[in-house]
Parts: sequence; structure tokens; C-alpha cells
Amino acid sequence: MRDFNFFESFEQKKKRQDGPSLSFPFILVLIVLAAAALPAWNFYQLYELNGDIESTRNQLETDPRYPLFAVVAEKQEELVTQEDILVKMNQSSEMIEEREVIDELLLFTIATAMPEDTALSSMSIAGRDIQMQGVASSKPAIAELEYNIRQTEMFEQIFIPSMSDNEGLWQFNMAFRIKGGEQNETD
Repeated sequence: MRDFNFFESFEQKKKRQDGPSLSFPFILVLIVLAAAALPAWNFYQLYELNGDIESTRNQLETDPRYPLFAVVAEKQEELVTQEDILVKMNQSSEMIEEREVIDELLLFTIATAMPEDTALSSMSIAGRDIQMQGVASSKPAIAELEYNIRQTEMFEQIFIPSMSDNEGLWQFNMAFRIKGGEQNETD
């Protein structure tokens, strides 16, 4: 028959407590330490990187070529400015090519309309309006120029606002407009 031991349950509890057991507070302390260690490690690495940056900056500033960096930065800014100007000029060139108002044909037409005894001293083109100043040997030569320009049928509103005799040469101003196109292309 079996003997009953009334203290057996107390002995079993004691045996269970004798083994290694981790308590909740101990685990919580380990988690808090791990959470505090990660930012500390990141702070240490950041401190090291700042030191490396400062060391590199000191080496760079003591390098005899350091003043050249300022020149390079200035040249880069100038390059950006010049690239902007180039883009604007390309856009202007494309706009002029699209309009085709001032081209070789226009200049050739005016040049072929000039009689032999006339010469241009200046010509300005603003939008569709053309202003010419020149000299001729006589009034009929100026009239012939006006007639030739009318005969091209490329121009309208042909007008000679002034003519004057200056020691045997006639100075004249002539204004006219290119036919067609928009009314206010560059006005």
C-alpha cells in the first residue's frame, strides 16, 4: 500500500522554483536597455561621421587648389546664364524662321529693285515695316526705285516722306510695308 505524504505538494512547488526562471521585470529591463542602446549607437556613428566631415573640410581648405573651387562655381553660374541665353536665342531663331518675313528673297528683291545710280545708306525692318535711307543721282532714279518696288507686288503703302538735294546727290527716305502676315507681328 502506498504511503501518503502530505507535504509532497510543497516539495513539488519548491522543485519548480529552484530552476532558472526569468521574471517579467528582468525581461522588461533588457528591452529598455536594448532600446536605449540603439539611439546611443546611432549617436556615436553620427559623431564619427561629423568628425570625418570636419577632417575632410580642413584638408580641403588647406589644399593650395582650394581657391580654384570658387572660380569653378563662378564659371558654373556663368555657364547656366549662357545656356539660358542660348535657349532664348534658339527660340528667337525658330520664331524668325517660322515667320519667314526677313529672308534672302526679301533682301534680294529689294537689291534687284535698286537702279544703278542709287545706293542705300541704311535700312531698318520692324515687324512688317521697312524704312530705307539712300542716295541717288537724280529724282527720276528715286522714282524708278519706287516703281520697281511697286512692281514686285510684295510691298504695300510705299511712301517717300523726304527727298533733298545735297551737292548734286539726292538723299531720300522711303517707307513701305510687306504684304500679308499678321497685323502686329512685332509691333
